[in-house]
Amino acid sequence: MTVLAHSDYDHVTFVAIAVVLVAGFGAVWWRDTARSLVRFGCWTIAVVLVLLASSPRFEEVAERSFTGHMVQHLLVIIGAAPLFVVARPVHTLLAAGVIRTTPLGRRVGAAWHRSAPLVAPVLFLGVLFATHLTAIYDDALGNRWLHEAEHAGYLLGSVAVWSAILATRKANAPARIAAVFGIIAGSALLAVILMTAKDPLVPTYAARLGDGGAVDDQRAAAALMWVSGMATTLPLMVASVWRWAATEDRIARRHEALLDGTLDSGG
Repeated sequence: MTVLAHSDYDHVTFVAIAVVLVAGFGAVWWRDTARSLVRFGCWTIAVVLVLLASSPRFEEVAERSFTGHMVQHLLVIIGAAPLFVVARPVHTLLAAGVIRTTPLGRRVGAAWHRSAPLVAPVLFLGVLFATHLTAIYDDALGNRWLHEAEHAGYLLGSVAVWSAILATRKANAPARIAAVFGIIAGSALLAVILMTAKDPLVPTYAARLGDGGAVDDQRAAAALMWVSGMATTLPLMVASVWRWAATEDRIARRHEALLDGTLDSGG
């Protein structure tokens, strides 16, 4: 089986979709009176990274090795996904009046904020384990639609995780930190499984590189996933703890100021 590369028509279509996404977001963003160039820039770069991940060059890289395929996925997971979250597309649509806030929408949003630190990591790790430890990863190399579904799963799962971790609500701070620990542990476990496997897990790469070469390539891909995951999540965890502590300090200072004001007025 060989990797199913996209046709020239497919790539032209992807570029057209990317242009529409950037232009559409830009039109909505322009209607927001508090528009931020950072959000628009993040959205544009994220779209470009997703487009780059499906480019002919990266398809060739993914075809040659497990490691190359891992790089393709990491572009989406740790490159595009957090930028999509920072762009705040839902907030932009609401601020521009494109969509309206409804009681149902507020309830759904509140439910998501409460459950996201638990649901998002489980969803994301479930996608990672299901694709890497089953035949899905290999089958996707020869099935165009399964390959796109695989990438969509990584994108949606990682966007859910980043949105849960980057949330600003104080009440969820401990849960966000726990979510980061869960992602670190789950990713490390998957990396260990891939690195300690004695046989290649993807027959396509075994046929291309030989069993020995495929196992070495598999271990290199696992190491890349482990290192990149740690390099991304550890600083994020430190930032989450710092933001939590800073918020607690601000609340304590405000409380003390209110008490001082009450005492002064009472005196």
